[in-house]
Amino acid sequence: MPDPDNDLLRKALAKAVAGLPGSGRLSVVEVAADGLTSFKIVRDDHGVPRGRRWHSSWTELGQERAALLRAADLDPADDTLLVCSSPGGPQADEAFEWLRAARPDAPTLRVDASVATVITEVLRDDPLTRSYDLVVLRPRTDGTLELATVPLFPVQARPGATMTMTLHCEEGGPNGTAFAVVTWQGQEPQLLSVASGTLHPGSYNVTAELRRPGRVRFSGLPPLTDDHRGWAELIDEIPARLPVRPSDGGHLICAIEVCGAEEKVAERVGRARQVVSTLSGRPGLSVSVVAYGAHSFDRAVKDSPVEVRAWRVDVAAAQDALDELEERGAITQGYPYHPHAAQVEDMLVAVERRLSRDPASSVALLTIGDRPPHPPKLDTSRVLPCPHRHDWRAVATRLEQSRHVVFGAIVDYQYGDRLSRVWRQLGSAALANFDALDIRGLISGLGLVPDAVPVPFPLIDVEY
Repeated sequence: MPDPDNDLLRKALAKAVAGLPGSGRLSVVEVAADGLTSFKIVRDDHGVPRGRRWHSSWTELGQERAALLRAADLDPADDTLLVCSSPGGPQADEAFEWLRAARPDAPTLRVDASVATVITEVLRDDPLTRSYDLVVLRPRTDGTLELATVPLFPVQARPGATMTMTLHCEEGGPNGTAFAVVTWQGQEPQLLSVASGTLHPGSYNVTAELRRPGRVRFSGLPPLTDDHRGWAELIDEIPARLPVRPSDGGHLICAIEVCGAEEKVAERVGRARQVVSTLSGRPGLSVSVVAYGAHSFDRAVKDSPVEVRAWRVDVAAAQDALDELEERGAITQGYPYHPHAAQVEDMLVAVERRLSRDPASSVALLTIGDRPPHPPKLDTSRVLPCPHRHDWRAVATRLEQSRHVVFGAIVDYQYGDRLSRVWRQLGSAALANFDALDIRGLISGLGLVPDAVPVPFPLIDVEY
């Protein structure tokens, strides 16, 4: 059966806490068989009631009225409730009368109940005096991000209330994705709590539950832990915009120089295999494999033409083409060929012709070799001009401007700064050296894997 004393005390305390203004303080003074306990209850900056208490035994207080009143701390500005939880005890009854005389305006109760237990229950069940919102980011049409909030619980919501929403999460960076709850002080958000966790990018059906005033629990997510970052730290992590997502899986063209020493050719094919393998998990990616050699400039020896070994195939088929290329090894047809250049310009022309028959897509051309292209005519490089008079700069410019091809290169810088300028153009988006190859950085520069952009908050109102 319900305890009438507990019920009476709970109703009185709930009424007193509910009427507690934001800047006010409630004093609850209990006299009991073991001494006097004073409770002070205030609302914090979020309207959450918080309490503290201290206890003095009858031995410590003695029989002095002044000592009792000092321990009770009866501030005239406080709302006060006086409770005798040990009625019938002579010492408690006398002390209770002293307190009533000091605060004749204060409500009084004589109950047989645990005041501390009832106060804990009342504070836990107090309805919200401020609404709670979840901090989110809303992408604008131009890709920039707008800081926003989603309502969680309104004023007067009670513990046990729930709210379910669909949120999208991106990579959250080293600190994870933050589920930050705020209240409002005028137009400014006040950070109530932050819980963070490592979430895989994707959509989540999230349920927020009001456990008690000041405490919100989220379910439908991987485990979250309390995050002690401040508001300024969280805001500083918001990127200017989301990474651009390609509209298709992308097209990687690996153009490989296959003339020269056998070990060099094997190394070039191996680098291509590393890049393709790293991209094996990307959906919709197509790969092409193009092999090119060198011009001989010997009328008695026929050039080995540019070979398209595979075109717009999946990763597995591209790996097969690379295996075949490695097994064949370096080409010898056309030897003795020109020692200081290769058919890069012919390769560019072959790629341009193939792409002209392809549907529009995002294309990355990765050239893997050592030798620069032949110029279209004699110049100061002293490299013999292309026998077909192909102008590699013109073709590269057309590919870049009309087909929006992105250029990358893996090259050995053995020719010095003069020729490295050529490779800076052929590797304008991503240029790597055989001896210091950062695969992830290379494919990121080619746009095949977007740069990781940590997004500290979940996203709302966006389609994926």
